[in-house]
Amino acid sequence: MTSISWKNAATWSLLGLMLLLFWLAFGPMPALAAQPSFNAVLYEVTEDMYLKDSAGKFVTSAVLGGRRVAVARLSGWAKLGTPLCPAWVQYIVPGTTQCTVNASGADDLSLASGKGTLAGTYTVTVQDNNRVDGAEFVVMSGTFKGDADLSLAFTGMPLGFIANGVGTVDGASGTAFTFRATFRLPFTMDWTGKHGKVKRNHGAYYLGNDGQPFPVKYNEKSLGIATVRIEILFDGQSVVDSSDDGDDTND
Repeated sequence: MTSISWKNAATWSLLGLMLLLFWLAFGPMPALAAQPSFNAVLYEVTEDMYLKDSAGKFVTSAVLGGRRVAVARLSGWAKLGTPLCPAWVQYIVPGTTQCTVNASGADDLSLASGKGTLAGTYTVTVQDNNRVDGAEFVVMSGTFKGDADLSLAFTGMPLGFIANGVGTVDGASGTAFTFRATFRLPFTMDWTGKHGKVKRNHGAYYLGNDGQPFPVKYNEKSLGIATVRIEILFDGQSVVDSSDDGDDTND
C-alpha cells in the first residue's frame, strides 16, 4: 500500500475545500450540450398572456377546459440566403451576412394538452445610414402560422415545438416558405442541479437536444432577463454554424 504523507493529505484537503466552496458558490458545472443548428433565431422580448374558460371568456385562474392565449414581441436574426434574408438584400447593404427579423405572434393553447396554434406577422430590417440604432430599414414583411406544441413545457421540461409552419411574403403572390422551430425556455440551476425560474441579472441555461444544459449568452437577455429562444429551420435549407451569436456588424 502506498503511504500518503501529511503534506499530501493537507494539499488534497485544501483542494477539496476549494472545490466544495466553488460548488456552493456557483453550482455544478453543466456538461456541454451539443449545440443546436438553425437558419434563424428569434428571442421573446415581451409577452402578454391571458387565460380563458371553455366559453372563451377571460378568467383570472386556470379552469377545466380552459385555454392559454398570449401575444409576444420577438426579435432576432436570419442568415443571408434564407427566406427571411434573401440574397438580394446584399444589393441594399453590400457585405451583409444576415438580416434582423422582428415579429409579433399570438398563440392559443389548450391548458389540458399544451397544444394549439400560433400566427403572426414579421418584418425584415437592415441597417441604413443610422449606425447608432439597430437595424430599422424594412425591406420585407409577411405573415406566418403553424401548430404549436408546448406540452413538455407544461410539464416542467423547458422545450416546445412548432410544426407545419408556413410563411408568406407581402406583395409576392404565391410566394411561401415552410419551416419548423424549437422553443428553448431559460432556467436556472441550484447547487443540486434543480431547475428554477430565471432572475434578473443572473446566469441561466437552455436545454439542448441531448438533454444537457448550455449557457444563455449575454446578448440573449432583455433588460437583464434571459429570454425564450426560438430556433427556426426552413425546409430545404442548409443549417448555419450554431456558434454564431447573431452579432453581425455589417448589417
